[in-house]
Amino acid sequence: MIDIQIVTENLASTLEPTLRVVEYISPSWNFIVVFAAMLLMVVNKQLYTSRFRMMLSVLSQSSDGDRMTREWNPVISINGLTMFVSYVALLGLVVQKIILVFSGNTMLYSSFSFYIDVCTFIMALCIIQYLFIIIYGWFFGIESATTHHAVTHLSIMALLNIALIVMGLIMIFYPTKFILIIISIIVLIINGIRILKTFFEFQILSKMNLLNIFLYFCTLEIIPLAVAITMLCRLIVTNCVL
Repeated sequence: MIDIQIVTENLASTLEPTLRVVEYISPSWNFIVVFAAMLLMVVNKQLYTSRFRMMLSVLSQSSDGDRMTREWNPVISINGLTMFVSYVALLGLVVQKIILVFSGNTMLYSSFSFYIDVCTFIMALCIIQYLFIIIYGWFFGIESATTHHAVTHLSIMALLNIALIVMGLIMIFYPTKFILIIISIIVLIINGIRILKTFFEFQILSKMNLLNIFLYFCTLEIIPLAVAITMLCRLIVTNCVL
């Protein structure tokens, strides 16, 4: 009897079920955002196959960027518009999820309205950057260099869209800090490669000295990114961007 009692007690404690705690559950509108971005990418590929492939190959083949600058400007085309909208929607979802997961404040940062605020900020930042590029090129007479910069930036958005669609699906099902850190690193690395590549191509096209080009890229790329990351960290820590 003693042996039977010991065996049954151990068996009961071993088979006792444990509850799985899911801290963050992605709402349905997250799936709609990713699906809409995926749909825009598919439509682009089907209707504008050659242009779509050209935009994706800019990072590895500089000649495609020059060809786009000569033949058609994706910045003012339907291709560029859909790529830009998809990029803002996907990057906004990643930023919203980073703030939500790292702050733990579901009351403030889990709503769709906050996601719209994040997308508005990203869109405004990109538009200001583009206007600065156009004005800078017109003022110094280096439109070819600044147009090439804008085309490369938009083309990298197309490449990032594919990566963000895949990573966005993973993020929706597994909204963990580790996954979000990996996504952030990938986005920063791709943008870092873009900045370095554009820096040297800008020097060749503009014939400007390195100091002026360095100040140009610091003002347009580095400082806005640093300010955005600082605001993101302050929002996570203090629930305030200032």
